[in-house]
Amino acid sequence: MLKYLVDTMKKILCTVALLSSFSAFAQPAGYYDPALGLNGQSLRAALSSIIRPHTELSYTPGLWNAYYTTDKKPNGKVWDMYSDRPGGTPAYEYSLGGDQCGSVSPTAENVCYNREHTWPQSKFSSEPPMQTDLFIVYPSDYFVNFSRGDRPYGKVGSATQTFTNGGRIGSNVYPGAPSASCYEPIDSFKGDLARTYFYVSTCYRNDSMKFISWEMATLASLKSWSAQMLLEWHHSDPVSNKEIDRNNAVYALQGNRNPFIDRPLFADCIWGTSDCSATAVIDTKNDPVVYIYPNPASDNMIVTTNDKTIEHKIIVSDITGRVLYNNSFYESTSVSTSDFKTGLYLVTVKSINSNNTYKVSIAH
Repeated sequence: MLKYLVDTMKKILCTVALLSSFSAFAQPAGYYDPALGLNGQSLRAALSSIIRPHTELSYTPGLWNAYYTTDKKPNGKVWDMYSDRPGGTPAYEYSLGGDQCGSVSPTAENVCYNREHTWPQSKFSSEPPMQTDLFIVYPSDYFVNFSRGDRPYGKVGSATQTFTNGGRIGSNVYPGAPSASCYEPIDSFKGDLARTYFYVSTCYRNDSMKFISWEMATLASLKSWSAQMLLEWHHSDPVSNKEIDRNNAVYALQGNRNPFIDRPLFADCIWGTSDCSATAVIDTKNDPVVYIYPNPASDNMIVTTNDKTIEHKIIVSDITGRVLYNNSFYESTSVSTSDFKTGLYLVTVKSINSNNTYKVSIAH
């Protein structure tokens, strides 16, 4: 009995220590300072220098072991974007380690999980450090992974194959995309995969000659159609707590972060129309990070913050001080600006922790 109590206490202390280490590995103050005030390709270059090089893990057992902290669901199961159904009940779940694939080659779902290179490793010849970069390689059902192969992500018109969580394979009908077969993930994970691609294109900007051009990218640079589609996914599926937790866990192992999880606006300032050299973003030690994009806005303006546990007030006024919009939100909110005249507006975001005003342009 005494031994049981001692062993139990050790497990509790280890768990507390692990949780403490994750909180300590949150985004450090000043991490992105070298990128502040930059825009476009200059911003992409600065971010690349911040997040590269990083600690390289081994393929085996490095990735398998990492998944115990990076891709563990609250219920202890594997977080698999190819089979999970947020808000619903997945058809199956995998246990870490026990359901890991070995030499078996499944011909259906729900047999085992393996390692999915979201940016196909055939497109960088399985070279290091891309092959074991946790921001690229996720645990996934073997059969879905194999079925997807090295197809690009895209928008499926008529599906030729549909998986248990709703992911589909079929002809790519996204405007400007090659009409060849593609894989479309479910909406709940489109933003995750978009931010993964933004990371790859940024982190390996200076290693582009290791890459092979394909449907979605020219070497490591996203093609215009894929950048546009991924930006849409980035906006429609905002950063989740899952991504934030995974970002911190990967940072603890690799020593680098995904900037587009920490600061979603960076994606718009590189591949979109926002300008981070003069944009509505503030980041201090005491205030939450607030993102307002796109800037300039046209029909809609998105306001989001990394402090999602408290209520925020948003007030939009013109330069004379006349209030045009007043509302509350927790995680993010979309403000319709279609009826606003072209010009400069003031956006005030208040909470118990902060009270800041930002300048936003409206251009129709």
